[in-house]
Amino acid sequence: MLRFAIVGSAESERNKPEHPHPFSPPVDVDKANLAAAALGAALARKRHGLIVYDANFIEAVVVSAYVAASAPLTERGAPIVVRQPSSATTHFAEERTHPALFDRVADSSGQWEVSFFRSLADADGLILIGGAMSTLIAGQVAIGAHIPVLALLRSGGAAETVWRTIAPGVDLPTGNEHARMADEPSEEVANRWVDVLEGQRRRRHAVETGPIVWHAVVASVLFMLALAAAFGSHLGADLLASPASKALLFGSTLLAGVAGAAVRMVFERRYGSGPLVPPSMAITVALGLMAGALAGMLYIVAQPGDFEISAGTAGLRLVSLVLAVATIGGLTAEAIFRKLLGIDVLTTGGLAAPSDRDKP
Repeated sequence: MLRFAIVGSAESERNKPEHPHPFSPPVDVDKANLAAAALGAALARKRHGLIVYDANFIEAVVVSAYVAASAPLTERGAPIVVRQPSSATTHFAEERTHPALFDRVADSSGQWEVSFFRSLADADGLILIGGAMSTLIAGQVAIGAHIPVLALLRSGGAAETVWRTIAPGVDLPTGNEHARMADEPSEEVANRWVDVLEGQRRRRHAVETGPIVWHAVVASVLFMLALAAAFGSHLGADLLASPASKALLFGSTLLAGVAGAAVRMVFERRYGSGPLVPPSMAITVALGLMAGALAGMLYIVAQPGDFEISAGTAGLRLVSLVLAVATIGGLTAEAIFRKLLGIDVLTTGGLAAPSDRDKP
């Protein structure tokens, strides 16, 4: 189940200039409420969930329409997640009548800002309706993080400002999706708005996972080829000429280095420490080739005596270590190159000009 965060507000009092925190630009209260109700029903019909915060803001309208249309969802767990600090006491009216639809998550910090902004990372998309500064900041965070966003122009307020800052083709929304966000609210339009969020979500998933799947496939295939080449050089030591078996072993270091570099990106993305969009396969191959070759050669030249691949146990141990070192070299390619770049090949300290203090 996808869950979309509802962010915004539409109080008529905040359109007055004398209000301490007026809307800028003004919020069209009628259109904001109409859009919120239509979206609540559309999200329920499409079996998506909500992330909401405060019953005093626009999400109360969304929740009311959502619950009214969500009878088939009662057996699917709690589709509405309420994110609030532990000190909050606001409850949605529907929590009393349909408690099975709600799941409350209390933030121990006791601060609304912490609970609110941290929840954005868990959302599958943001829906911005009217609103002021918090809505504006949330919208910019979503755009920058490539989180699917639906900023309703006709609702006014910060949602209108966010809509005007979206660059179709550069940011996640396409030109058509951006134009759809400017439609007048209606039940039919709300269905298209949900399609806009779903389209952005699919596109983001393809961008995030496509290259990683390709990296994983390449890493698996190349590592198997590296194993075959390395142990082939050992098993064929008595059949192949010495230069041929050594060339086969060196080729295995190239393959292992690329496999290590490719699987590193998979590992980092698996645990959330890698970039949003991984580097191209060409960059991965180049780094892996050089790192694997350097690591393998450094290990080989460090061996005492003549380097011979025998068919015995000693040869098997040597081949295994060379393959392992080359793979680790690919995994730690950045560290290897950073270390090499930091080596001072020629000590130039003695050539430096003396300071005034050192002069006689």
